[in-house]
Amino acid sequence: MNRATPPSREPHYGDNETYGWSVRDCAIGLISTLSSWCAKPFEFRGAANGRVWCFEADFTDRAQLLFTSDKGDGRIELAVHETNWVRAEVFVADALVFRCWLEEAYEEKEFYPDGSDGQPNAEGDAPGRISKRGAWLQIRCADFPGAPDQGNGYWSLEDTFD
Repeated sequence: MNRATPPSREPHYGDNETYGWSVRDCAIGLISTLSSWCAKPFEFRGAANGRVWCFEADFTDRAQLLFTSDKGDGRIELAVHETNWVRAEVFVADALVFRCWLEEAYEEKEFYPDGSDGQPNAEGDAPGRISKRGAWLQIRCADFPGAPDQGNGYWSLEDTFD
């Protein structure tokens, strides 16, 4: 995989504008939110089926989530980059298979590929999105080479709570 390169623009965090929190504190808060969703293991389904849980979170600027799935087992490493983007790297069997850069512009968490301009598409959607409460995740395959297309241009997961 190429060298980690965040999007060319600064990240956007709604809490920075709404409450005046520093951008770095907002990025740390995003990691805290993502890891808290996995404080208790939960199951997911979709393009992969499995379970994810928070393994390590120091509640400063990094966390590690572990997962098992029918596509392989691995971990997700979250860390605040010096640019205040949150870097997420997915490893399957210790091989880096996916990297993206997250921000929390509004209620949904949005993510972009390495080195992108960080701009949404014409409809205003980021190439990757996570729902407000973490119930689903969606990746637009055209923006993330190597993401397996489910036949609709996307790769997606959802939790198993109905």
